[in-house]
Amino acid sequence: MARRSKSSDRWLREHFSDPFVKRAQAEGWRSRAVFKLEQIDQRERLLKPGMVVLDLGAAPGAWSQYVRRRVGRSGRVLATDILPMEPLDAVEFIQGDFARMPSSSNCAMRLALPGPTCCCRIWRPI
Repeated sequence: MARRSKSSDRWLREHFSDPFVKRAQAEGWRSRAVFKLEQIDQRERLLKPGMVVLDLGAAPGAWSQYVRRRVGRSGRVLATDILPMEPLDAVEFIQGDFARMPSSSNCAMRLALPGPTCCCRIWRPI
């Protein structure tokens, strides 16, 4: 088996020593990206109970985890990504390319059910 490069080893050391990575792991989040959404949500008050939310580019699922908690039992979360994603309670997941017709039609049909609002994420934080 091939050994990782020095830059890969350095990146892994930096990644796992990052305080946000450690906090995400300790709190059970799937990635540190959740803290960016939390920051935006607190500032802009984006998410409210009962909302219907479409999470585009959802894997590994930290944003969907956060959204699920914010929209509560009366809300819906539909996540989609080209990459596979481990299941999350009360989050519907469609694996596929949203830009291609079958996946986007499938999402549109699922979201057509009654719900007060739809919030879409169209970019990922770095």
